Amino acid sequence: MTTSFLLARRHFLSVTTASLGLAATAGLQNAWAQAPAAAKKTPSPVAAGSWRLVINEAVTGETNSFLLLTRYRPLGDFLSHQLKGKAINVEPIVDIKRFMVLAQGAVKPELVFGKSVNQLAKLVRDHGYQPVVRRADPYKAAFIVVKDSPLKTLADANGKKIVMPDASAATSAVALAELRQQKVTPSAVTHAKFQEEVAQFIKSGFGQIGVVNPTIAKKWIEDGGRVLAETQPMVNWSLLAAPSVPAAVVRQLQDALLDDSAEAAAVLAAVGVKSWVKAEPAEYMTLLAYTKE
Repeated sequence: MTTSFLLARRHFLSVTTASLGLAATAGLQNAWAQAPAAAKKTPSPVAAGSWRLVINEAVTGETNSFLLLTRYRPLGDFLSHQLKGKAINVEPIVDIKRFMVLAQGAVKPELVFGKSVNQLAKLVRDHGYQPVVRRADPYKAAFIVVKDSPLKTLADANGKKIVMPDASAATSAVALAELRQQKVTPSAVTHAKFQEEVAQFIKSGFGQIGVVNPTIAKKWIEDGGRVLAETQPMVNWSLLAAPSVPAAVVRQLQDALLDDSAEAAAVLAAVGVKSWVKAEPAEYMTLLAYTKE
């Protein structure tokens, strides 16, 4: 083996080793450069292609996000099954105003369920939401008084102090509508935060007439109180679909929820609904004409 050959071989090995070292160094530098970006990337909590079901139960003090999530998870699972396994993420929202902000956002939830039907009616009229189903029995707010109250009819409410729940609640909206129609002018209207508080205020003498939902009114009567009058019957708790949901899918969900199967019945029981009926846009327009909202 000649001296020139050995020198050439050493030169080749030296160049090759240096090249490999540079390549390895460059690879490490690229990995280090990419590491911060990878660390910053966090997986989205909502799976791609999933739907949102945003829930609001209006102004009752007997609820919180955990209870709402537990109560409406069966409904989310049922709807997911109807949509061939598409994930339904249940988002409980306790505050009405926040619920409305989310529902009116640029990216609208595919489904919303609520009990403040006057607010839901605005979503139908102003934001293109599609009524899916509503609770079958109508919604009526009740004017309540203590058992020995001298007031006999709603006309007697002229000049009296009336206590209502939150001003954004359907209970308050329909009560004010009825007072206008009956040309009754109270001396003052005050608002409690929750439905349950209204009954306590009247019982404690902080108001002469209270306005409550049917559930509180029923309990009020059972406890010995009286219902002075009721509002006109209106559309009740509702499930709405966003404008982006195809009409065929809306019909599919209607058919599933109106089915009398045992599975559908269990979902109804979980959310406190005796039966659903198909909801029509005109019902929500009638409500808003009544409340003048």
